[in-house]
Amino acid sequence: MHIRNLTTVALALTLLAAPRPAPAQETAFASPAARAAHSAARLLSAGAPDGGVYRVGLEIALDPGTVTYWRNPGDAGAPPVLDFSGSENVAAVETLYPAPKHIVEAGMTVAGYDESVVFPLRVTPKAAGEPVVLKLTLDYAACAKICLPVKAKLSLALPPTGTSPFASRLAAAETLVPRPIDAGEATRFVEAARAGPGAWRLRYLGPGSASDLFVEAPEPYVIDSAADGKGGFELKLGEGKQEGAIAARATIRTEKGGIELPLTLD
Repeated sequence: MHIRNLTTVALALTLLAAPRPAPAQETAFASPAARAAHSAARLLSAGAPDGGVYRVGLEIALDPGTVTYWRNPGDAGAPPVLDFSGSENVAAVETLYPAPKHIVEAGMTVAGYDESVVFPLRVTPKAAGEPVVLKLTLDYAACAKICLPVKAKLSLALPPTGTSPFASRLAAAETLVPRPIDAGEATRFVEAARAGPGAWRLRYLGPGSASDLFVEAPEPYVIDSAADGKGGFELKLGEGKQEGAIAARATIRTEKGGIELPLTLD
């Protein structure tokens, strides 16, 4: 093959391999992706504010075989840490968490995600009608064969108008966030009874069946949970010596969608 032909082929292969710029419609509603080993993170906007509040999402895209963690990973792992303090014209940001999975990792069971995940955000401006720039300093872990800490800096000027190509994706992520149940209704959904020192048995009483349970307790307590094979769950105090009732929070995955409720363990 002539040198000229080889040069032409090499140029064509280079153009094919080069990353193509995202369409302008996408770049207006998404921050540039911050890439790291086994993962990438970016901010996605759902579009114009609704009732004065912007709907945004933090996407963490994971390579196959990679895990990242929930806000309370359990025995091991590092929860994501989100810092929005550098934002412009932002009064508050509420972070919502899709229900996690129990994942066996290096012989330990953790709470997290083994596929790409979007955390819905609710962004309230300080001054309505003024430009809003959401800036996030993010720390999270991406664990494949080894666990790597990741730091990302993300920034997105939130569009006040327009149709976002990510609106349906963010709506789907919001359906994965457990529905909050208040203390007055909690006894209609769960019943917890002591099963021994530092042990309880929990029955799910709500609609459908429960497939997984996660219990968050204040320090110094750690409470482990596992299905008992009878439609309920066994809870055990993994760390801390119980002194009085423990005011905890339970997240339950069910076939009707996740729920989150207060749980008192006497």
